[in-house]
Amino acid sequence: MKRTLNNLGKWQAVAGMVLALGLTASPAKAQLTNSSLHSSKAAIQLNATLPAQLRLSLSDINLDIKISDPTQSSQVVAVPVTSSWVLDTASNNVELVGFFDSPDAAMMDNRGHTIPASHVLGGLTQDSMTPFVESSRVGTANASRTFYRQQISQHNVADTRTDILQIQLSRIDDLGAPASEYRGVLHLRLVSY
Repeated sequence: MKRTLNNLGKWQAVAGMVLALGLTASPAKAQLTNSSLHSSKAAIQLNATLPAQLRLSLSDINLDIKISDPTQSSQVVAVPVTSSWVLDTASNNVELVGFFDSPDAAMMDNRGHTIPASHVLGGLTQDSMTPFVESSRVGTANASRTFYRQQISQHNVADTRTDILQIQLSRIDDLGAPASEYRGVLHLRLVSY
């Protein structure tokens, strides 16, 4: 019986040593696992494409211009307009275009007398006012006017500007149109390309 206890005691001693080694080895293994989770710093490049955004403070201007003397130009109507955009770098230009629905009848009085777009002047300053006779990227052919064309670079792909549009009727006596109050709608569009 003594012999069995002795063998049993040896086995207990060996089991205790294995258990002790297992407990002390366990933190070493945990340390090894934690250290394997760390990595060196790496640069990450994120590329995102935003859709182009073009905004105007107003898109239609209801004009109501009185002509007292058909041999004289009307008074200038000043309209503030704010343009803003967020574009991608593929865009080269942004432009503000104004246009009427018809080159022959941009404005009309309540008796049916019409004023063609060629007799409506527009510009950003009074010195730069010209008739609405262009054919632009948007709008009606021969009834449009580009107010500005701004080149786009990496420095202004997102920008805002405020302009005062100047609108005036030129003399209408050559049309045989009388002194009256003429109305029309000037459409505005901001275009990028």
